[in-house]
Amino acid sequence: MRLATAYRFLEGTQNVDGGWGYRPRGRSLVEPTAAVLLALADVPESPSRSPARAWLERAQRPDGGWGMVPDDSESDWGTAWAVLALARLDPHIPMIARGIQWLRDIPSIRIHVDELTTEVRRMLRIDPALRGWPWRPGEAAWVEPTALALLAMHAASIIEAHRDRVEEAIRYLIDRRCQGGGWNFGNPFMLGSYLPPRPHPTAWVLLALKAIAPDAIRSEDVEALRAGMRQDGGTMALALGHMALTALGVEDHEVLQGLLARQDPDGSWEGNPYVTALSVLALQGGWPWLRRD
Repeated sequence: MRLATAYRFLEGTQNVDGGWGYRPRGRSLVEPTAAVLLALADVPESPSRSPARAWLERAQRPDGGWGMVPDDSESDWGTAWAVLALARLDPHIPMIARGIQWLRDIPSIRIHVDELTTEVRRMLRIDPALRGWPWRPGEAAWVEPTALALLAMHAASIIEAHRDRVEEAIRYLIDRRCQGGGWNFGNPFMLGSYLPPRPHPTAWVLLALKAIAPDAIRSEDVEALRAGMRQDGGTMALALGHMALTALGVEDHEVLQGLLARQDPDGSWEGNPYVTALSVLALQGGWPWLRRD
């Protein structure tokens, strides 16, 4: 019943153009549309799947990427979400390959000059030469878009074709690990202090590492996630965390019950299609490509 009511909420809040926003009837955007399409991928009889796929396909930009909206002036991190959703339905369509090519080639800030590299390492305790993925082209890399890009490449089954880029991104994530395990949104050390891990980026990184480099996961990363979920207590933290824990084979009934208790009578979580989609994915058995059959 819980999933059935959630499906009805998602189908009932689809815009006439086929997409979804972050609120019912809000402007259609790539991230919530892709997330909902992922959540409905296991519902083949859903009338929402075909128009949602068509919306995403129309939203692809000439350079192969996706922006936040179809008429965005440049492609960005939403490309990973679009690739994930379309690959879940059909990993062989040409637009996925074009999206992956855009992800592979996206420029980001990195420091090569030895003197600057040494200074950044001293001040921030990171390797600034390692490439992750930025939110937008030409900016600094961040943890979440890096994890999402790796998950998109995994979903498209092209890890081996881009092994060098993938391995560098894995090294970037390991380099940005917080002192006691887990991940913050970016650098683990700022202004003379170590930053604490946060559940959202930690969950995304654990999903990416489980898919591509499971040996890089440490037990303290899992404990950082569990502690972060309880401290945060929000729906997204519980949903993402539950997906990551499920992928790792870790049962946490308290997290599951907390997520179930947050579902509203209309079937949604927080009346938000995106948050509802993440919660549905968590209850369906976790991240689609890492589910245990």
